[in-house]
Amino acid sequence: MVLKRKRGHWILFTGFLLTACGVFSDGEGPLSPAREMEGTWQTTFPVTFYIKTDYCSSQLELVASEEREVTMIITRDTDYTVNIELRYTGSNFTVLDSQCDPTGYVPDVSPMYLRGNISGTQLTVMNSEPRVLGIFQFTTDLMEGTWSDMWCGVYCQDVYTEENQLKLTRQ
Repeated sequence: MVLKRKRGHWILFTGFLLTACGVFSDGEGPLSPAREMEGTWQTTFPVTFYIKTDYCSSQLELVASEEREVTMIITRDTDYTVNIELRYTGSNFTVLDSQCDPTGYVPDVSPMYLRGNISGTQLTVMNSEPRVLGIFQFTTDLMEGTWSDMWCGVYCQDVYTEENQLKLTRQ
């Protein structure tokens, strides 16, 4: 599996092709979940989320960062899908580009209500559009992955982590 960022969007390259509906379309279907995902998962230390906006220019630019403590409450939906309530507490919001203050960042909503597809030891987190927001690998009590929530209204913004820096443990 390879997760690459291209033009502000995350592209996932795996043995499976995900359609826009989050359905596996290689004809074989998803792998059975390797572990039980239900439960509460939390970060053990704050994770840096970076914020890009096009508020000050015509392209997305890194304008701020924020430390977040994240909690995911995961409940089973079907054999291969889960419901996720994602909560976070932000701190240390830092403007990184003094030429772009205010940054135009619209704060994320907490809690977020999301969906997840499970295949083997991989959890793909999506919103209701559905748009992929995160790809995680998990074991019995550990989960790590990469987050990128890019959207556009009047202005565009992307809130993301560095690769595999969002680490959670089962509580």
